[in-house]
Amino acid sequence: MSKANNSVLNFIRRNAYYLIIGVALIVTALVILAVLLGREQPVAELPKGESVKEEPISDSDNTESLKPTSGETDDSADKGDDKEKEPESSQPTDTRIVFTLPVSNAAVTKDFTSATVVYNKTLGVYTGHMGVDFSAEAGTKVVAAYSGTVESVTSSYLEGTTVTIDHGNGLKTVYNSIEADENLVAGKTVSAGQVIGTVSDNNRQEYKDGPHLHFETVLDGLKIDPETYLMLAEK
Repeated sequence: MSKANNSVLNFIRRNAYYLIIGVALIVTALVILAVLLGREQPVAELPKGESVKEEPISDSDNTESLKPTSGETDDSADKGDDKEKEPESSQPTDTRIVFTLPVSNAAVTKDFTSATVVYNKTLGVYTGHMGVDFSAEAGTKVVAAYSGTVESVTSSYLEGTTVTIDHGNGLKTVYNSIEADENLVAGKTVSAGQVIGTVSDNNRQEYKDGPHLHFETVLDGLKIDPETYLMLAEK
């Protein structure tokens, strides 16, 4: 064996411990490096001029994500219902209808009677009286008790002149033994308190009662007590 080989062997023997430690450190370093490199995800290179395209999210996907799941309540829907509901105080209420007296400062000589009869001096019989008679001097102004549209203006020998005003919703007023204004015709709109004629005695079936206005109120085709709307006791 040559001297050179002996020198190498002697070096290895003297430094074997350190050589083993060095090899172990190198192996450890290589293992750690391999682990770190293994964790990185390779990124595919894109061709030049191209970019990554993002997929758009559809509205339906957003809608589905906003829907409440089972057991949940939709607070927004409840709030919407609350907005639609008006407070009771703002709800429309029925307006009380009050008639204007068709003849001012007139005396009521006959009341409305549906269950009993009254004596008709002209005819000499007891009959029902389906209205209220307002006695006043001939020529006294007669006004519309409530706003509406003139339905008819009729005249006959026995009943004289009759004016009927339609107030809507099945409510009408009838003015008999009246001298109707010459401009009053069917279809004309009148307001409450507007003059429609004058008191007369042209109803020959009641001429012995003197000049007066026979006033009737009709609701849904039935004659009712005019005092329902006139409230004569308060006047």
